[in-house]
Amino acid sequence: MKKGFTGIFETDSVLKTLVLCVLTIGSYLIYKLYHFTSQINHNTELKISNLFITTTIVLFVISLGSLIYGLANYYDLMILKSSIGIHAISSAFDVTWIVMVRNRINLIAGSNKGDNLWLNPFITSIFHVIYMQYKINQGLAKKVI
Repeated sequence: MKKGFTGIFETDSVLKTLVLCVLTIGSYLIYKLYHFTSQINHNTELKISNLFITTTIVLFVISLGSLIYGLANYYDLMILKSSIGIHAISSAFDVTWIVMVRNRINLIAGSNKGDNLWLNPFITSIFHVIYMQYKINQGLAKKVI
C-alpha cells in the first residue's frame, strides 16, 4: 500500500472543525468520522463496515435525542436516568469508531509510535477528529513542500 495522505484526505480548517464539533453538540464529530471513513473506504483496502457505521450513527441519534428529551424534562429524573444506558452503549460504539479510524490513518501514513504523523492514542481520545484533521493537514503539507 502506498503511504501518505495525498489522494485520500483533504486539508480542512482545524479551527472550523473544533467550532462545529462544539456548536453541534458532537454531531459534526460523527459527520467528520463518517467523512474520514468514506475517504478510507473508497481509497484503501482498509475498510470499515457499513453496518458498523450505520449502527453507530443510529445509536448516536437515539442517544442524543434521549439526552435532549431528558434534559428538557429535567424534573422527571427517571427519564434522564433511562437515557444513560443508551448513552453508554452509544459512547462505546463512538470510541470504537474513533479507534478504528485512528488506526487506519496511522497505517495510511505509515506512522509508528514517535513519528511526526503518528496519532497519539491519548490525544486522540481527548480531541478526536480535531486532532486527526490536524495530523492530516500536517501530512498533506509535508507532501507539498
